[in-house]
Amino acid sequence: MKKRLTAVEAEKPPKPGEKAFTMTLFLLGMAAFWQSFILWLNVNQPAIASAAALPMFASLLWSALCLVVLLSSPRSSPCQTEPDTSLASEAGKGLRRAVGYALPPPLPAMIAAIAAYCAALLLHVNFYIATPLFLWGTMCYLTRRDILKNVFWTACIMGFILLIFTMIFNVVLP
Repeated sequence: MKKRLTAVEAEKPPKPGEKAFTMTLFLLGMAAFWQSFILWLNVNQPAIASAAALPMFASLLWSALCLVVLLSSPRSSPCQTEPDTSLASEAGKGLRRAVGYALPPPLPAMIAAIAAYCAALLLHVNFYIATPLFLWGTMCYLTRRDILKNVFWTACIMGFILLIFTMIFNVVLP
């Protein structure tokens, strides 16, 4: 069940780096919009249904939503540091916090699992063996419970893959 934010929780000042990250996303969205606009101009007959219309719309929506987030977030007070703390210690705390946000504990484990799965496929382990093991292992790691339920979901996913790709699209799986 999702928890609704109260008015006090919604008005909390942004965490360190949130505004900078949103501003970076806004600038990247504007750069993407500019590139898609140039693409749109290079189309023979630019129209709303041309090939460049979707990237232009998506990047404009991306930029607009970032702008809404920037304008609607509450103002934050300047960072207050205690007189006895140094800039280096504050920067170290900020860096550790940023690494904690960017690399939560499951992320390196999932990257390692994906690398192991790819290595298994490159070493000619059968797709029908490597994929269920990868799916079941990562589901068990991420949920940390219901091992038998994960076997059921792995079987469902593999059945779906076989049905769609092998029988309908006639794709030969590795």
